[in-house]
Amino acid sequence: MGKKSLLVVTESNSDLLELLLDSDIKLHVVKPDEVSNTNLQDFHSIAILGGVSDRPLMFHPTDRIVIDEFIDRGGKVFCEYVSSISELYFSPPKSTKKERLVFCQDSDSISGLNMGDILDDQHNMRIGAYYEHEGGEPILQYAEYIKAHSNTEVDNEFRNDPANRALWFDKPNLLVCCFRLSNFLKARFAPRKKWIGLVKYIIEWLCEDEVSLGDIPKYYRLSGCSHDFESSIRASIDRGMNWFYDAGILLDKGKMGVLEGIGSEIYPDGKQQILTNIRADCIGETSMAFMFYYLLEGDSAYLEISDNLTKACFDFFQIKEGTYKGMVRWSNEGWGVCYQDDVARAIMPYLFKSLYLEDKSYLDNCIDALNFLVDTTGTDGLRVQRTDNISLTFEKMEELRNSPGGFPSAHYNAYYLATLLLAYKLTDIEKFKDVGIKGMESIMSVYPDTVREHSQTQELCRLIMPSAFLYWVTGEEGHKDFLYTVVEDLQAYRHDSGAYVEWDEGYKATMSRNEDGECSLLTKNGDPVVDMLYSVNWLPMAFMQAYFITEDNYFKNLWQDIAKFMISVQLRSDDKKLDGGWTRAMDVELMEVFASPYDIGWGPWSIESGWTVAEIVSGLMSGLLSDELVSFY
Repeated sequence: MGKKSLLVVTESNSDLLELLLDSDIKLHVVKPDEVSNTNLQDFHSIAILGGVSDRPLMFHPTDRIVIDEFIDRGGKVFCEYVSSISELYFSPPKSTKKERLVFCQDSDSISGLNMGDILDDQHNMRIGAYYEHEGGEPILQYAEYIKAHSNTEVDNEFRNDPANRALWFDKPNLLVCCFRLSNFLKARFAPRKKWIGLVKYIIEWLCEDEVSLGDIPKYYRLSGCSHDFESSIRASIDRGMNWFYDAGILLDKGKMGVLEGIGSEIYPDGKQQILTNIRADCIGETSMAFMFYYLLEGDSAYLEISDNLTKACFDFFQIKEGTYKGMVRWSNEGWGVCYQDDVARAIMPYLFKSLYLEDKSYLDNCIDALNFLVDTTGTDGLRVQRTDNISLTFEKMEELRNSPGGFPSAHYNAYYLATLLLAYKLTDIEKFKDVGIKGMESIMSVYPDTVREHSQTQELCRLIMPSAFLYWVTGEEGHKDFLYTVVEDLQAYRHDSGAYVEWDEGYKATMSRNEDGECSLLTKNGDPVVDMLYSVNWLPMAFMQAYFITEDNYFKNLWQDIAKFMISVQLRSDDKKLDGGWTRAMDVELMEVFASPYDIGWGPWSIESGWTVAEIVSGLMSGLLSDELVSFY
């Protein structure tokens, strides 16, 4: 028996149409206003792909009549993102930013999908049906703020909520999709394999036959790590550094700084948001990457870019006189805001440049920056989460430095304290050493119950380099023991991939409880989720700094382990915004970008120029340069 014929109604090309055209299906494609001039008697089924446009497809009555007649005769219709069909009409589009899709059918209904499986459609748009009748049971249902990674409970109340219906049989021969599915590959719906299984089911339902879809293109792939580690890491570093150019992140050879990175929002047509803020920390960290690249390659052009970025950081963001002298501003948006962690990552790269290249040009700027931070640090060596100039009066500054900060958080304070200790090594300024030691010992006194922001994993990753610097400065065995304790505790969360999954004993992290604003990727301990924005991104550099200070190959072996992971999950894509970058999230069992998407600005698909790409490539290069750099310690 021959293949049944399919009519595809769409305004333009899409991933779904390309799959149909590349398959062995007998089909014909028309535009929506051509339906009434088409003999529908020639077709067994119709696929209406309205999701190629921002506005839901609205048929002219002349075309609408013949489609409804086709449905009434029993013809099969798949209807995607259409304003009105059969007896249904829909509400205006709304964003799915805070929602995820849940599979609501029995496990044997669609191959590869199980009841309660969670699927992400990124920053999509959907419409909701105005219901006058029950319709059929849902295949997919939308839900807000699911506290789960990949599967959740499904009950009858959830399944029977028509307002959140996403994909369902309204009639036995009418399959309705209320979200934009057409470009599901470009928009990187996840998990990919489950979405392909769902799309294949839809097509085979239309055709009433098994369908071969051929090779389905990948919008991105992961690099992998070959057995030749040396060649793999060099290629990874080159791709990472090229990303700053190709993605348009580096501005005027660094003279105007860098953009923050690539945002997490992927729209239904596959376009991805650019983060256009210019931040001091991202500029400083990127200058570090180019400094290491100069050391690795010996090309002075890279040192020039690093120097341009250093100058931009201090020229654009540091206050040079007055009450707030030395303060380094957060960004061109948060102009009066000072996060000590971000300041540390803005100036620590220059301190490394002073250490390795004996460049003292901006050392006084670093001293001024740290003096401002010390003058607003508590008696316990800890600083509050942030200060804002609008409320930072003389009296408030007095209060801050004469009372305990009471904020033993590695996320906010550990890199600040590390910067103080590194600066002491370069300047012999005693108060930097005193505050650095006092702050680290305050954190040690409550460990492991530090104030956690995203996860316990994050706190451990952030503590390694500061703990190494503490031992470097004091030489005390207790401080050395603490470094090893932190690293050994982290090993409890190591995954076979070489990465460390998100974990939070007692679920104490602030952001793991958030449902709005900034959010952790952590939903449940044991999920295979890795965070390369807040956690493991710090490890390549941290392990190498620990090695330089202790000369213990234990740390160098850990560096090689995490380096192999970073190489393996680096993005490869024809999209230059992605190629060579690392995303915030990775499911290390699927080996796919997939995790809780609720963070307001830095979700699974965000790629930060400073926090992520620059930190990772700098850590990779520091390992390759270990024989040369260890002598500076």
